[in-house]
Parts: sequence; structure tokens; C-alpha cells
Amino acid sequence: MSNQVLVETSARHLHLSQKDLEILFGEGYQLTSKKALSQPGQFACVERVDVVGSKKTLSGVTILGPVRKATQVELSLTDAIKLGLRPPIRMSGELEGSPGCVLSSGNARITLSSGVIVAARHLHMS
Repeated sequence: MSNQVLVETSARHLHLSQKDLEILFGEGYQLTSKKALSQPGQFACVERVDVVGSKKTLSGVTILGPVRKATQVELSLTDAIKLGLRPPIRMSGELEGSPGCVLSSGNARITLSSGVIVAARHLHMS
């Protein structure tokens, strides 16, 4: 038995729904795993998108897989201010009343009406 606990931070990233993934990358598109995450079944993807706010664009933001029911963008407070957004601090998946943004793959763009949050501090444990 190990007495060690893995502590990690989560940089800016997003999760896409299958519908939004297909708008950005094409019909039937599947995410490509680049690196497994410490959470079983989760992975960082080869694919990246730009997150566009009213003030600035964050280029090459990591997509995490697998796809989810709803698209969600997780930023730091500093990132949000740079973009011109004021997202709430929330647990993952709590998107109601959050601001939206534009996501761009270079080939296509989508406008989200909501889904941008700053992730509340939390733990993932087995």
C-alpha cells in the first residue's frame, strides 16, 4: 500500500459534445488520444481549438476526451479576464447561467450560448 497521493493541476481545456465535435471537425469525427490522464478513461487529444472572447483569443486549447453530453470550457480567472468573460466558479457540468464564447477549429466556428466556467477546487479519488 502506497502512502503517496498524486496532486495535479488542470490547465485550461474543454470538453466537446459529439454534435459540436462534428461541427468543428466534420461529420462522424472521433477524437484522437494523445496522452492518457490520471483519471481512468480520460485523455488529452491531438485536436485543439481556439477559444474566442470579446477581447482576445486563446489559441490551441486542449480538448479532453471522451466526448460529453454538453460542451464545456474550463478556464482560469486570468484567462477569462483576458478573453473578456466573467464565468462563474463551478463544479464540472454545472453550466446553467454561465457565459458562452466562440470555438474555432480553423475550418469551422461555433458560438456557445453558455458553457464557460472556472472549475471549483475539487478532488478525484478512487
